[in-house]
Amino acid sequence: MRRPMRLFSVGVVALALVAAGCTENTGQNDEGDQQEASTQTAVLAENSDGPAPEVKGAQKGGTVTIYTSADFEHLDPQQNYVIPSTTTGTNLIYRTLTTFRENGDGKLEVVGDLATNTGEESNGGKTWKYTLKDGLKYEDGSPITAQDVAYGIARSFSPDLTEGPKYFQSWLAGSSDYNAKYKGPYDGGAKIPPNVSVPDDKTIIFNFPSPHADVPFAAAMVTTSPVPEKRDTKTQYDNRPFSSGPYKIETYRRTQQMTLVRNEHWDPNTDPVRHDYPDKYVIEFTRTDAQASELLLADQGAAQTALTFQDLQIPASVYPKVIANPDAKKRILTGPTQFVWAFNFNLHRVKDINVRKAFNYALDREGLLKVWGSYSGIPATTILSPTTSGYQDYNLYDGGKNGDPEKAKELLGGKRVPLVYAYRNTERNQAVAAFLRSSMKEAGFDLNIQPVDEDQYYTVLGRKDNAFDVYLRGWGADWPGGGTTIPPQFDGDQITPTGNQNLSYMDDAKANKEMDDILALSDLTEADKRWAALDKDIMTRVVPIAPALYDKQTTMYGSRIGGIYLSAPYGNSGLNNLYVK
Repeated sequence: MRRPMRLFSVGVVALALVAAGCTENTGQNDEGDQQEASTQTAVLAENSDGPAPEVKGAQKGGTVTIYTSADFEHLDPQQNYVIPSTTTGTNLIYRTLTTFRENGDGKLEVVGDLATNTGEESNGGKTWKYTLKDGLKYEDGSPITAQDVAYGIARSFSPDLTEGPKYFQSWLAGSSDYNAKYKGPYDGGAKIPPNVSVPDDKTIIFNFPSPHADVPFAAAMVTTSPVPEKRDTKTQYDNRPFSSGPYKIETYRRTQQMTLVRNEHWDPNTDPVRHDYPDKYVIEFTRTDAQASELLLADQGAAQTALTFQDLQIPASVYPKVIANPDAKKRILTGPTQFVWAFNFNLHRVKDINVRKAFNYALDREGLLKVWGSYSGIPATTILSPTTSGYQDYNLYDGGKNGDPEKAKELLGGKRVPLVYAYRNTERNQAVAAFLRSSMKEAGFDLNIQPVDEDQYYTVLGRKDNAFDVYLRGWGADWPGGGTTIPPQFDGDQITPTGNQNLSYMDDAKANKEMDDILALSDLTEADKRWAALDKDIMTRVVPIAPALYDKQTTMYGSRIGGIYLSAPYGNSGLNNLYVK
């Protein structure tokens, strides 16, 4: 993903980010009253030392079980870009150059993780130096080196590893076509990427062709996770990433279960954010929304020390029982997140803008919410989330609460339009697909609904030649600001044969140029205004999506889980402070 960065003094950066909520239910009633999203500041911390502050009441021991509905699409850090796997990876298994420090108290800092600080800037923001801490070790006791960090970034260039964030690759190459001259370390390629130098085992230096002030934030992405060359199994690294964090993989039965145990070589004195309170984590990949919620509602046995992830929300069929139970109601993890759910049109296939406008008018957002869970979001009409700095509200295609089939028919000229709708094959998304097919009929849309395996969903949709017309996708900012929301989703210069984040395959010259121009601004207030304006312009001239819902996390945890909170950067249950009561 190409993203030339804004220029401003990193020493005084303070960026707005969603305040992602609370650790338990705050009194929402069964009519679905919503907590409003607020903002908080993310600042660069001066102190990156470990250990992490102790969590009040925490103790060592016990097993935490995590219920999910499918296996991770990718656990390889350089391909990891979906929230459940990213949370698991960065909180438990591997570390990055920097990371976010949060404790559920509304304060958020960027700190050095593997690095001693958030980076040393020079050369007008083009050069960034990171020095690794002493005592960093992998799960086998071998040292983590700067060469390993460079090698991890190098392998992210490989055409064989197409998923994952693309910031560092594009910045280092000075182009979104980062594979033009360098294709990673495989097949005889260099083990250190272009514009990176590693003068010794503790030092890595980035010399970007252009200034990039957001490097400390990008360095917290999984791209900077170290990978020792001798452990690299290329496309098979998903099956057994090598641990640099507090836990390592004991067993991993794909599609069934993963068990994590302590990495005895992880040194808490080097880590400013993580703990290793539980003896073990067991991740079950086979639970439905209803199964997981019923288990947690009953709160017996292993469920007492279990929790659900973002992909498993309390379903509408179980929610009334949960809020009617005072004990269960206290164990809801709830709060607004930075995600917007939207129906993406494949512009290679849905070429008539009136079809896309008609879909927006016809969309019954209130009805969709009843299927999705009225407590799990609010109707959306914009690209940017209300949690995003500079967000401005508008509604260009106002079909009322339940959509306007007549307006849609008018735009379609009375013709019926067939669309192939791909949906993630989960309990909730099956219901959404059935609802959409039924509710869109009156407006003139005939939907052919087709399931895609959950652990392959974004891989399949990320293929430029995918065979679908429309699909539901959730996107949240990688770090504060419109620059990690609009360009990744809509910059046409970022389109590649596979591994795309621009799932609408939008390539609009005017919008592409405006994205580049905004990203080069030094005035953040002006940038916020222009992101908001571009949001509306894209939805006026191009209409690549039909915004559906602003997300709200609504999941459950067992009565013996302690230290849980809703993580602002991930919009998911934070794992780094968990303990068993």
